[in-house]
Amino acid sequence: MKKKILLILLFAFTGLYSQNIEYQFKFDVRKFRKEFIKGNKQPVQLRIFDPNGKEIIFNVMESNISEQPIQNISTFKGISRDGLQKISFTLTRTSISGSYSDHGTEIYFSPVAGKKCTYKVYIPPKIQAGQELDVIK
Repeated sequence: MKKKILLILLFAFTGLYSQNIEYQFKFDVRKFRKEFIKGNKQPVQLRIFDPNGKEIIFNVMESNISEQPIQNISTFKGISRDGLQKISFTLTRTSISGSYSDHGTEIYFSPVAGKKCTYKVYIPPKIQAGQELDVIK
């Protein structure tokens, strides 16, 4: 009996540990766009969350990525009010997506498929890329 309970707990903890850390939140893109235009392109505040659901407030400004403006697409950069996190994101007419750094960890946010005005903030699983494991013989 003890072995069965131990085995069940092992599977439960393995399942929980291997899942992405993720938090879903509501965000109104149209409202944010209106604030940005109303603010005459001055710094505006973006309220977003960390993967555990704690709110973070960023002061952001538009950051041009090309010489010619791209219709209905704006890019922004900013810093959290406490100065610890930097953010970069893209705003379209209907969605927002991007990432911010938190003590060397990249945290991403993007729309949740099939849910209107719902976004997720998450830390993706570590993926090893490159040629670190290649050996020349």
